[in-house]
Amino acid sequence: MIRNSATEILNLIRKNDGYDKEKIINPDMEVQKITDIILSECRCSIIDKNGNYSRFGSSTDIRIIKMLIQIFLSNMHEIPPEVVSIALTKEGVIGPFKKISLQKQFDEKTEKYDIDMEEVFPKEFHVSIFKNNLEVREKFLTEILKPYVKKIILNNEILMSKSPVSAYINKYIVRFFAPIKSDEQLTNRLIEILKTQLTSTSDELIKNIADYIFTNIMNNKYFKEELISRTLGTTELQKLGKISIGFHSLVDSMAYETLQMIELRNFPYGELISIKDTFYTMVAVLESLCVNFENQDEDDILKNIEKINKAYNVTNKTKTETDVKYRLSEITTNKYGNPDTFVKPENIKNALQNLCKMIKVLLNKKDEIDDQTYIKEVLRIHYRFIKIQPFENGNGRTARALVNVLLQSKGMIGIFRKEKRKAYIEYIEEANKVIKQNEERYLSALSEKTMECVELENEFLSLNNLPFILANG
Repeated sequence: MIRNSATEILNLIRKNDGYDKEKIINPDMEVQKITDIILSECRCSIIDKNGNYSRFGSSTDIRIIKMLIQIFLSNMHEIPPEVVSIALTKEGVIGPFKKISLQKQFDEKTEKYDIDMEEVFPKEFHVSIFKNNLEVREKFLTEILKPYVKKIILNNEILMSKSPVSAYINKYIVRFFAPIKSDEQLTNRLIEILKTQLTSTSDELIKNIADYIFTNIMNNKYFKEELISRTLGTTELQKLGKISIGFHSLVDSMAYETLQMIELRNFPYGELISIKDTFYTMVAVLESLCVNFENQDEDDILKNIEKINKAYNVTNKTKTETDVKYRLSEITTNKYGNPDTFVKPENIKNALQNLCKMIKVLLNKKDEIDDQTYIKEVLRIHYRFIKIQPFENGNGRTARALVNVLLQSKGMIGIFRKEKRKAYIEYIEEANKVIKQNEERYLSALSEKTMECVELENEFLSLNNLPFILANG
């Protein structure tokens, strides 16, 4: 049963452990379903079968997120270099090819899970260091960027033609008398320049910075193409103004352009945080899959709903927060930006209590109800929770988690795959159209006489087009 497997995995994570790597890479059906459920709640981007790009809260590809989930579920204690380099890709610049060591942690007092990851770059570093320190900036321009752009010019016939005589003289000089330093020499010199400024940073992290700036940014194919394109555009304007272009002027111009382009790029801290947030989402899904409402009273059911919501709101930014945050203000649009109305804040408590009573009644009768009727009632609870919108954040995730808590009591599971997210949104929108006819009465009934809601809900509750993939749980 999925619930048992989720509990087993969480117990392993508490010990900084996980399933054997082989079991994760070649998963059985239960592990595969758990991975799919986690993946459905992680922020990522996907390209569908029609080639359309969709972004769900993150630019990180869904395949990379899946690899990270597999690592976190396993007993591996590092993210391999090939995964790091793609996961930390930003603005077309490939991330550093370097493994990241990790430790899974559990605090028994607070019952909180966390992950400690090896630093790739020092948190205080930013490429604006070249802007803030004139001495460092001058050394970077003169000793790194000028040799770099000279090499680009001498290997590009179009750039060479902009100042043919002096360019070919310089090419001759470079070939026989003053060869340009190699990439390795330039990287080592950049390390020396950075060390004068980052005195409290370890040599390893400074090397990572230098490698990233010189290899990943400056020698990135798309970065070079953009630099050349900008330079050619500028020289065409210079021609129109009848300004002569000398080789050294071209080098100076390209060096400054390169510096400005570098300073516009941020280090991939956001992507590092996304890796951590993937771990927190994974834990939240596992915790919600472990919940069992059976034989609980309404108060305990509510406490578990709050616990689920709190787990889904843990991010790298909010992980120290401890309180459940209920919604205190009215909202007029849903998370997709469409006009929508929900239970008034002052009625949330009563509406949630009614929902918990409904859950208890459903579970008490589950053995008397056939699967189709049971699924229909689970969908009813799911929609009611969405219209109550009780919490400040994470209502959608909590609503979907409730579906799986309840389905598991009938030996089933629901997977809300990203590929079906459009169908899921349309399902909610179609339900809203029905409710819109008597919306004020419906929202009031959720906190008062809930039986008045049933007739309206029955108009849209259908098993012909489920907003998730149904599987055995």
